[in-house]
Amino acid sequence: MKSRIALFLAAMIFCGCNDVSEENAVPAVASAETTVSESVSEETVQTTIAETEPEPVSKTVTFTALGDNLIHSSIYKQAARRAENGGYDFTYAYEGAADLFDKADITVLNQETLICNDVIEPDTYPCFNSPTALGDHMASLGVDVFTIANNHTLDWGTDGLSACLDYYDERGYMRVGAYRNEEDRADIRVTEVDGVKVAFLCYTESLNGLSLPEDTELTIGRFDRDTIIKEIEKADGISDICVVSLHWGTENSDTVEDYQREAAAEFAEAGADVIIGNHPHVLREIELIDRTDGGQTLCAYSLGNLISAQSRGKNLIGGVLNFSITVEEGKENTVGDMEFIPVITHYDSNYSNVRLYKLSDYTPELADSHGVRVNSKFGYEFIYEYLESKNLI
Repeated sequence: MKSRIALFLAAMIFCGCNDVSEENAVPAVASAETTVSESVSEETVQTTIAETEPEPVSKTVTFTALGDNLIHSSIYKQAARRAENGGYDFTYAYEGAADLFDKADITVLNQETLICNDVIEPDTYPCFNSPTALGDHMASLGVDVFTIANNHTLDWGTDGLSACLDYYDERGYMRVGAYRNEEDRADIRVTEVDGVKVAFLCYTESLNGLSLPEDTELTIGRFDRDTIIKEIEKADGISDICVVSLHWGTENSDTVEDYQREAAAEFAEAGADVIIGNHPHVLREIELIDRTDGGQTLCAYSLGNLISAQSRGKNLIGGVLNFSITVEEGKENTVGDMEFIPVITHYDSNYSNVRLYKLSDYTPELADSHGVRVNSKFGYEFIYEYLESKNLI
């Protein structure tokens, strides 16, 4: 599918008789010797070509994919209280899993809430807005790509979305899924790792019933299969690896819908090497989709929440997905080194002290003390049973 890594080939150039100078010409010998000499020369040439032709070059890019960064008021308010000189300090919320975010060549985060460049006050459900300190902190932890097409993209209208685009662009952070105009959208986001070009696309099914006004140039990646396939094909044509993020599915449902499997197969055939699903706020299955070209596409139907202050037990079980894509001339890309690391969002009573833990650091005592137990079933066994039901542990 992909064959764009440059190979440096040694070439032997053979000149015609008219191009050989007399100064370097070989004196004539007997015809028999000439015949033998020509025969030996041809064998030598073939051997030399075989010996000097390099092995195909393969290169591997590593990725980390993160779920929904869903910032409720309890999270940004505690960050405000923990800041020493005003502003916000989000360190406490993420430090329990922070070492997971910067291990790969590329880390992709679904930023569920708008970041309106501090021109709008932070706010929570149903119209989210997070302070710029949040995005800056995520970038400092290692996030390289922010996907921002989701059901909250228009929470603050076109003014809020424009301010959000300003935030990412002023800092030089890669944002995917919402664009200033069609020209901006046509400029498919591509980053390069060791000569391997990686393209990113992002789409959302819902805007919570909102829509862009007719007089705006702003545009958002929407879940239209034909458009997505065309843009995947375009991205595939200018890159070695194509990553597609999809904000889709039914919230709080851990069941993959039939249309999702059908669409994922179509997008894989169009050229998507990776599909990262978000939006349900709960974990769903991860699978490899077999393509007709013999290759495979990695599809995570939902990575759940990275962090949130939601009130269902399943909402608080998320994960970090690590994987690699190897690109080799003349072969289909291959997925490897897949690793899913479960993370738990923990909070105390009344949604206080929201913080992340790797499951490996989480304890039954913590699970029994979780503030969510007031509203929902939750516990250490509950976590493991849920992960096992999705073949994630």
